[in-house]
Amino acid sequence: MDSLLMPVLNIPFLEVSLSSDYQEIREKLIQSGVPVPVDKINWADYPYKPLVQVTCGYSKLYLWLLFEVKNDYFRAKAVADQEAVWEDSCVEFFFSRERVGNDSNNGNEDVVYRNFEFNAQGFCLSACGTKSDRAFLKPEEMSQILRFLGGVNSEIPEDGAEFNWELGVAIPLDIIGLKAGSTFWANFYKCGDLTRKPHFLSWKEISSEEPDFHLPDFFGEAVLFD
Repeated sequence: MDSLLMPVLNIPFLEVSLSSDYQEIREKLIQSGVPVPVDKINWADYPYKPLVQVTCGYSKLYLWLLFEVKNDYFRAKAVADQEAVWEDSCVEFFFSRERVGNDSNNGNEDVVYRNFEFNAQGFCLSACGTKSDRAFLKPEEMSQILRFLGGVNSEIPEDGAEFNWELGVAIPLDIIGLKAGSTFWANFYKCGDLTRKPHFLSWKEISSEEPDFHLPDFFGEAVLFD
């Protein structure tokens, strides 16, 4: 599969001010952002399919992602950044600024990419590097990633209970090296390795024997539409 043959995801600019609160930005994102379904079942051994959508947009300072999840099963054992959030009820965004796909010049084993993984409580794991050589983001960078919870409040569900949840994420553009007009390659995921019903969904299809999201071959092209 060559992700470069897939339609480009055009992520629109959001007209929001620095004084805007999150609810205002969320409404703008729903009205003007681009919705992306995270609905591909790539491995037959894991057929469970919660309903997942991520809505994308960007402002002068941030890339905005609004993840909406229905019919998930609650697990939130990670209680700090850089813990094993992928084992929990988890949503993810991986991307690379390098050209990827079967016609890439450097071979995708050498592609540098970033992963941003969030559990339903907003805790994040993030690293940068090639698949075999990755480094965690520094604490001061992690603290700049904004997270806004929805659907999970003070009454946290019991472990294993079915629930719906929402997470708004704002990733600083200067941390990830993007700006208006930037082209990059990405995939969005939903997983829950140790949840009541383990699952591994993606935006773009993945072809591998076992569940593996760290495969830039299967990133799709995206643009911060100027």
